[in-house]
Amino acid sequence: MAARLACAGAVAALLFAAHAAPAATELTDTERRWLAGTTPPVAWALAHGMPVDIVVLPQAQPGAAPIAMGYEDGRCKLVFAMRGNPAAETTLAQIPPALLQATLEAMTAHELGHCQRHRSGAFDSLPAGLVDAPDAIEKRQPTAELQAIAREMRITRREEAFADLVGLAWTHAHHADQFARVLDWFDAARSDETPRGFHDTRHWLALARAPAAFDDAASPFDAAAALWQRGLLDD
Repeated sequence: MAARLACAGAVAALLFAAHAAPAATELTDTERRWLAGTTPPVAWALAHGMPVDIVVLPQAQPGAAPIAMGYEDGRCKLVFAMRGNPAAETTLAQIPPALLQATLEAMTAHELGHCQRHRSGAFDSLPAGLVDAPDAIEKRQPTAELQAIAREMRITRREEAFADLVGLAWTHAHHADQFARVLDWFDAARSDETPRGFHDTRHWLALARAPAAFDDAASPFDAAAALWQRGLLDD
């Protein structure tokens, strides 16, 4: 069972549920560093009324994403899969130390972007006025099963693009001096994606390089939405 962490006021005030296994009640150094990286964006989300819970998985999760977002019963679950998962430490090691905090915040804001899409009821859907028509990849699939996979790939790609832009909008607002380097990190992270595959957000990352890409926005979600919709029009 996952050890659930309650967020109240700040992520630093972390309390495990009473039924958590004793071995799960002590955070590892890796978990502490990741959790420290989440603090500013999660504190912002909580202050703005977002229903965010933090879940630290005590069991080994090799191959899992170190941080991910789930949605259950109207609440967003920010899930950390660190134990027995080499990717958790490898990811930290691959980020330049001076860029680490800003990058972890961007990754957390990315997940909050997914949360926002879920709680608004818009996840998997396009903005009003846009039609979700099959693209060239889906049209050339020979079976209904493969067409469904292609459609899922197209939809996932759109959602990942929105989330990436939220992460970058957060960085632009809170770490402006490191924005270009964090954007480079996103580019590098997406560089080996299959063209138009599940996580190929490079079309939108290119738009994020415009000088005024994230100016004059009330929140990271608003900033991301404007650029995301612009990218949808010519994707």
